[in-house]
Amino acid sequence: MLSKIKSLVVLFVGISLMSIGIALAKLAQLGTSPISSIPNVMSYITPLSIGNLTMIFMVLMIFLQMVILREVNLPIILQIVPGLAFGGLIDVFVDVFTNLGLPALMGHYLEQLAFTLLGMVVLSLGVFFEVNSRSILMPGEGLVVALTLRTKKPFGKLKMYTDLTMVAVALVISLLYFQGLVGIREGTIIAALFTGRLVTLYSPLIPWVDRFTTK
Repeated sequence: MLSKIKSLVVLFVGISLMSIGIALAKLAQLGTSPISSIPNVMSYITPLSIGNLTMIFMVLMIFLQMVILREVNLPIILQIVPGLAFGGLIDVFVDVFTNLGLPALMGHYLEQLAFTLLGMVVLSLGVFFEVNSRSILMPGEGLVVALTLRTKKPFGKLKMYTDLTMVAVALVISLLYFQGLVGIREGTIIAALFTGRLVTLYSPLIPWVDRFTTK
């Protein structure tokens, strides 16, 4: 029981760091990670916040898993908890950073780029903790797992395809609505190319996480 609680603690730390990373990228306005690209673009079109739209997007991915697997089970349903927490925390940190005056520090492109890169570093650390919590799957990973089970294709390849699909959809929405790039820019490409690589840099922490969750 204690190990499960510790795993949930690691998961919460991961979700919090991921939310901080997305919030920083959102405020920098150079684009966010692939998983947040559609909610981010839609946040410039609708009155809903990026956090609220992320919650809706998480629920949609849970529904897609049920359709793909043609079943409803507890592990899939439980994904709604970290999914909603992720969206809610994004809004919390956007508000916190805004109140702290961070947007005023992003007045020039190089400053925006610096905060985007910082966001990606924090995001990747969050992904590391989330994946190694060995707890409840996030809806994004859950969708890829569902596709893997259905198609029997490698997880890594399907993860790349789903990320590319999300970015493509966000790009189309932006081009159709704004006739330009809004909410999806070089920051999205940076996140897509380097988040996974950054996660591997934290691999020396795996034994520590394992000890924490198993003792």
